[in-house]
Amino acid sequence: MAYESSEAEHVGYACAALSVLILAIRMFISIWRRELSDLAFFLVVLSMLVIIGRIVANNFYLQFGTANDALHNGIQSSDDEYRLKVGSILVLLARVLLAAGLWLQVCLLLLFYSRITAGIAWANRLTKITWATLGITFIAIVLATFLECRPIRLYWQVEPDPGTCVRAYVQLLLLCVSNIVIDFLVLLIAYPLICLRKRTVSEYVSLYTLFALGSFCIVVTIIRVVLIFNENSSQTTRSLWASVQMFVSCFVANAPTIYGSLRVARRKRSDHRSAADYASGEPLSRPSRFERESWIKMDEELAAKSTTPGVRDGLISPPPPAVIPHHNDDDDVIIPASRSRSSSLIFDAR
Repeated sequence: MAYESSEAEHVGYACAALSVLILAIRMFISIWRRELSDLAFFLVVLSMLVIIGRIVANNFYLQFGTANDALHNGIQSSDDEYRLKVGSILVLLARVLLAAGLWLQVCLLLLFYSRITAGIAWANRLTKITWATLGITFIAIVLATFLECRPIRLYWQVEPDPGTCVRAYVQLLLLCVSNIVIDFLVLLIAYPLICLRKRTVSEYVSLYTLFALGSFCIVVTIIRVVLIFNENSSQTTRSLWASVQMFVSCFVANAPTIYGSLRVARRKRSDHRSAADYASGEPLSRPSRFERESWIKMDEELAAKSTTPGVRDGLISPPPPAVIPHHNDDDDVIIPASRSRSSSLIFDAR
């Protein structure tokens, strides 16, 4: 199915607007948490700039056209040759920005999962492998973008025929296959969330929804590749489905953090309205990082790892019970406490 330039433009604007909106919400959450120095905050801001830059480039190259499309439709004048050159150069820029945007979303999701699975040895090793894969594949994609046609002027050459390199199949396959592999690695990192202990139905629904979203990214990537090959790498098809892929990746990468923050905020507000909190006079405070990131109800073994030394290959020995001095009128009595109030807040799923 061939798409018109106007269709690709409209889909691009819609997907870019939704993506920027999601990232803006994530950014305001980071501001509310006072995490302006957090790495995720800078990645969110950079993602917004990348998406905006890409949609600007898309707007111009869809209007100017590209040499790849001209090989099918022909050119009418020398002015068209200049416009095709500018449009073809902007396509190269847009492809790099697309790869950067997709990889930034993977970085955000990887940060989210790595924080809540830290302490599990094999997950830590897999996280390091994924980070290395991100860097290597991004460099490879950038090189393929500019070097698939050599010399580079073949990208905007129409006559004589520059060959099939202008269709950029190598760059497309490298980007999409790398994206699928990385998505699988991220899903493997998140696997401990569902395999350590039996959970309630609602917890399983939340976790499997998270995995379904990650799988949906893979499905969208496969659909994009198939449609582009069917349309002989038509630039409008590539642009439209690149915008869809960018939006889906943005949603999947940021939805867990946004949903978790809203859920924890609602629970905190409910707790502070309780009579016990008013009686204790405890002031309203922002949730700690671990509270914010344990909305999926991590098992106690995973939770203990962040504060308990001696974690070995995901096996965590339970911490000794704390002691709380209790004063009465006669003498001092030492009362053991098996769980602190903050721990019960984190793992209370109701």
